[in-house]
Amino acid sequence: MKNRNKLNFKNLSIRFLAILSAILIFTFFDWIVHNSTTFLTVPREYFTNKIIYGTIWAFLAFLIFRKKSIQMQAVLITIITVALLQIRYFLYGYSWLFQIIVIPMHLIFLYLALLISLKLFSRIK
Repeated sequence: MKNRNKLNFKNLSIRFLAILSAILIFTFFDWIVHNSTTFLTVPREYFTNKIIYGTIWAFLAFLIFRKKSIQMQAVLITIITVALLQIRYFLYGYSWLFQIIVIPMHLIFLYLALLISLKLFSRIK
């Protein structure tokens, strides 16, 4: 377990890939939801932004919380990343109703994707 907390290039690279993988999975499920109804339809750049900014914010949050358990990392990274993404989308002009509908899905999808990805990638030595 101590190896997980060390800040070396290999561990950082593995954790970055874990977070990128989680963000990609999260974005895929989010894409399905947003294509399920016209009210939730978003432009393509919504998903590109989610991948880019979601990965950056999630990785920065990981750096802050890397010494926590994987479950707690997933919770904290999810809350921070979703909050920052939702602020960004609110500033883009998405309605409050839109936000209320997608926030719970974002929280669930990202948490599950992060939890699974961080657990799987933590086995890489």
